[in-house]
Amino acid sequence: MDNPASRYLMSYILAVVSTAVATLLTSYYYYPQLKDSRIRAQLPLDIETWRYPGRSHEAEERIWNVFDPILARHGLVSWPWGGHSSLKTPDGEYPRPNGYNELFDESRSIKLANLDRWFYWNPLNRAIRTKEGQDVVCRVIVVKGEGVNALNSLRRISTGLNSLVSRNHALPMLREFTFQDIVCGIFPMSGSSFGELFGPNSHDRCEASVGDTLDLFIQAFEALAFIHEKRVAHRDAFFHNYLVQWDPESLKHQHVRFTRPRLYLIDFETALCFHEDSLYDDCTCTGLPFGDIDDYALPTPPGVAEGKPYNAFYLDFWQLCYHLAFLQTGIPELDELLLGLVNTGTAAAALDALSEKLGLIPPVQLHVQPMYREVVNGHTFYPRRP
Repeated sequence: MDNPASRYLMSYILAVVSTAVATLLTSYYYYPQLKDSRIRAQLPLDIETWRYPGRSHEAEERIWNVFDPILARHGLVSWPWGGHSSLKTPDGEYPRPNGYNELFDESRSIKLANLDRWFYWNPLNRAIRTKEGQDVVCRVIVVKGEGVNALNSLRRISTGLNSLVSRNHALPMLREFTFQDIVCGIFPMSGSSFGELFGPNSHDRCEASVGDTLDLFIQAFEALAFIHEKRVAHRDAFFHNYLVQWDPESLKHQHVRFTRPRLYLIDFETALCFHEDSLYDDCTCTGLPFGDIDDYALPTPPGVAEGKPYNAFYLDFWQLCYHLAFLQTGIPELDELLLGLVNTGTAAAALDALSEKLGLIPPVQLHVQPMYREVVNGHTFYPRRP
């Protein structure tokens, strides 16, 4: 029936339906953005706050609990809290093998007992499991633009063709994802810190020989030589920023090992990424890698703490040489080389010099317990703040 009442009713129904559809479409479009804005508002506004969110593990867990829905969008599940700066596997089982993670001697029960735990230094890193069941590490790289240098360095060194080069020891970045102004990288879960195998305080927890130790330093120099060739400076290349796939433990087995663990360079947070066509000597910077002179407790070469320009690649090289100089092998000519290795000037030159010297020494002579000097050039192995 065509009359004014029916036409009015039809117009009213169309108006209601149109409004409902518009509301649904608006909600579909804006609700996720609103939800994301609420999530972002609960997350740290800078990297430093994410690193030190508070003086309790509850503060650390709160951040990642808020971030869990973002991880879920990418098929990722966070490992739960395991106590004492550690996380435990989601299902209580051991981590899945991935070609990078730590291997262990089945006779060492302490390793087996800790294999379902992942220990971390700060909450910028999180152990997570992918939907395929692989265990990886999520690293917060960029927050509000801070960390772009690190991201560009990782993209150049740890992805693409460069990540497949045998001389490249940087842990590969498997993928990255972005949430608003936050960029995270996904990395393989790997072995223990080199810091657990080297140094005066390492004797009670490892049985690595001088040969084992020098093999790892050879790989570390190779790692630096490669990233410098690609015009990336790490700027925190001390030995604790390398992971060792497994403990060589030659002294425990009472014979020289014929298989060697691979070493991986990690933590590019302070890295600088120069133009690939830059000349080596032109890659300079100023200032400490992070913090200021009152907070920075690590040793530096002359001029760095004073704010003078310096070669960024030399800083990496100097940092790695600093602790190696404390090693005593019991072979005078080798000890002399280690003390003066910093004078070779570059990681590539040190790699050549050390490789040549070790090639002349029978492996059995290196199958001894490492010893360490107490002081080198007026400095101790573990520097103390003034």
